[in-house]
Amino acid sequence: MVNCFKIILFQNNFYFSNGSQIIFLMKSYFHILFFLLIGAFSYAQSISGKILGKDSVVISYAEIIATKGNLKRTVISDENGFFRLKIPEKGYYLLEVLENGSSVFVSNLNISGDIIRNIRITENNEKTIREVIIGKKIVQQIGDKTYFNVENSVLSKGNNGLEILQKSPKLSINSEGIVLLKNKSVTILINGQKINLSGNDLNNYLSGLSSEDIKRIEIQDIGSADQDASGTGGVINIVLKNNPKGFRSINKMSYAFRKENAIQYNSGLNLNYGNEKWNLYSDVSYTENQNYGRSTGIFNYNNGQKNINNGDSKFSNNNLGLRLGSIFYPNDNNTFGIEAYYNKNNRIFEGNHNLDIYNGNDQTISSKNISSSRTPSNLWYITTNYVLKLDNLGSNLKFIGDIGRNNTEPFNDVYSKYLLNSSLNSHYLYNTNSVSNYYTGQLDWTQKIKKNWELNAGGKFGSVKRDNLLKVDYFNNDQWNEDLNQKQDFNNRENILAGYISISKIFGRHFIKTGIRIENTNIKGYNNLNNEELKQNYTKLFPSLYYKYDLKNEKSLSFSYKRSITRPSFRDLNPFVIKQNDFLYEIGNPNLQPLYVDQLELGYNIKKHSFSVYGNKTINTIQGVYFTNKDLINFFQPQNFGKYYEIGIDHSYNGNITKWLTTNISSGIYYNSFHANDGINNKGASFYNNTYLQMKLSKTFLFELASNYSHQYQYRNVTGANRYRMDISIRKTLMAGNLLVIFKVVDLFNTERDKNISHYKDFDFDFYQKWQTRGFLISVQYTLDNKNKIKAGSVKSDNDSRGRL
Repeated sequence: MVNCFKIILFQNNFYFSNGSQIIFLMKSYFHILFFLLIGAFSYAQSISGKILGKDSVVISYAEIIATKGNLKRTVISDENGFFRLKIPEKGYYLLEVLENGSSVFVSNLNISGDIIRNIRITENNEKTIREVIIGKKIVQQIGDKTYFNVENSVLSKGNNGLEILQKSPKLSINSEGIVLLKNKSVTILINGQKINLSGNDLNNYLSGLSSEDIKRIEIQDIGSADQDASGTGGVINIVLKNNPKGFRSINKMSYAFRKENAIQYNSGLNLNYGNEKWNLYSDVSYTENQNYGRSTGIFNYNNGQKNINNGDSKFSNNNLGLRLGSIFYPNDNNTFGIEAYYNKNNRIFEGNHNLDIYNGNDQTISSKNISSSRTPSNLWYITTNYVLKLDNLGSNLKFIGDIGRNNTEPFNDVYSKYLLNSSLNSHYLYNTNSVSNYYTGQLDWTQKIKKNWELNAGGKFGSVKRDNLLKVDYFNNDQWNEDLNQKQDFNNRENILAGYISISKIFGRHFIKTGIRIENTNIKGYNNLNNEELKQNYTKLFPSLYYKYDLKNEKSLSFSYKRSITRPSFRDLNPFVIKQNDFLYEIGNPNLQPLYVDQLELGYNIKKHSFSVYGNKTINTIQGVYFTNKDLINFFQPQNFGKYYEIGIDHSYNGNITKWLTTNISSGIYYNSFHANDGINNKGASFYNNTYLQMKLSKTFLFELASNYSHQYQYRNVTGANRYRMDISIRKTLMAGNLLVIFKVVDLFNTERDKNISHYKDFDFDFYQKWQTRGFLISVQYTLDNKNKIKAGSVKSDNDSRGRL
């Protein structure tokens, strides 16, 4: 039987591996000195010998890599296991043997001349391997980003992408599944590319990722010029691993029970196969979710009228996700990739609510509203990627292009029955067909310059076309009739052309990065029913600046600034009218303008702690606003509703408290002030805390706790009640780590709910909603590896060039 192993030498550190996982983080800059030093040094020393396994069996075709600081050398052993590696300079190295990227032996070695030494692979190496993996850096500060090296942590197995983000430094996830950085929503990237998904579509995609495929999470508190200006919060970049050589499959299944008729089922399969020239990967996941709850909404008018809407709701969701991709790397300078994604989703919502209207103590209206809605959607996209390596310093040229389509067909059946006057009874059917088509092209150039300079420049063009058709029917005189007053037929196209340039420099302990981005937005909309045309065309500049000063003992000070934009959605810009009931309508706003945010932040990092003081200013705030007419009919419309100011202090901690206890804690205190266009001012202070604890009970047994708390807060014109949730779980690995079993209790104290009051000029709106949230979850995952042996002459060591999409 032919075997294939790798040997790597590192300086001043050593570790072993049993071949079960890739355990080292390849760095592209390791190869800089390789090319510069060829011809400049003579090889005055070497190490040679044989690689032997159990019972002195020869291990053939091994790759040997020597690393000392930024110096790395590679050689391949022959069929008889013999190798000879030339070393250009003396010093301490670490000798590591890898089986297709997984370490099976590592030893510290001082090379001062020619050394002859046989390497023996034994089962006793496993303990040292685990110790070294724990010793690897899990959290690092690199430039203007925080790196969370997932592959070096105990979270590297058995988590999906959404769960990894919840457990990452500074990050958390709220009850709606929105990823938060310092309690604010973020922009999600995959390998530097923005994912054109949002809401449930984004959550479904992230849940389909496996932690086994995630190399690291890059956390950027404030975005930079090379990223879209539309991100008003931080930026999260999920960097995926290079697929392992050979075959690997991950099979997952989970079941969650809250109460009867409130359950969730999930299953998934992840397949990977690769060799020295290409990789093929795929994911398939299926989820069924059912839940029910109760809500109450009260309009309290200044004139004494009160509208009370309360009742029960049921929710169900079926989701199927498919992802298929391939990466081809013909040589060290070129990488080609393609990925296809498909998602089929069907959401069903049923409501049974009562509407009671009072004028003082007198009830004037009493009705029962029964609604049933379903929203089937089909989404797909295809992404292509090409990277050209320009030099050995890390310069490259990257092109990303993608095309996609999202087709949703919402249907809503609303029946209103009036108990005091049956002549007011009504029954409506709403049928919508909404189709969005998009394509983007992006070109990025990174030029590394000697003496720690880096230049980035690029351009991007994106186009989205949306067609929306709404047909409304009402029941009258024992027949269905079309309501032409509510019919909608409109389309929009939005083109965004962007360009940017940024430059960064490391000089001594200083790091500075500055850039500017320009974006032109061209929107054209047309209402096919009334021939109304909407046009918007504007060009804006978006500067950014980041500066960091490294102090001693892993301490640093930083300053950052960025200006960003949030554009109104297509739906909000269209002059639509949707009837919720006889006293509530939802309407669009063709005059809606984008909002702009200016962000300033001062930061201080000290080892495992991160502190920041920040201030944000938002103008043209986009907000859904309720207002009434003279007949006290309520309308809900998106508006540019005012200015919003925020200042605050944040703190995060990530690291080991003891050898068996690891924690990730983020907390903040902030003060908000909102000045609405209708004269209402809302301001106040609040604080939050997000905590994740991991307790290692044994080598194969973990206990986890995750909690989120937000104190009563003021956000724009909303006063929100405090919110709290705690989840606990235990994890057990079996069968040499291939089988993982998880038991989780969700919302342990049953405290998660929505409760808030919205303040307006003529009334306040009081809202409360509680779904079934407390329950338990059981999850099982099995990993199967069947690594192929790669012939030594074909193995390459520069795996960082083989980036995923």
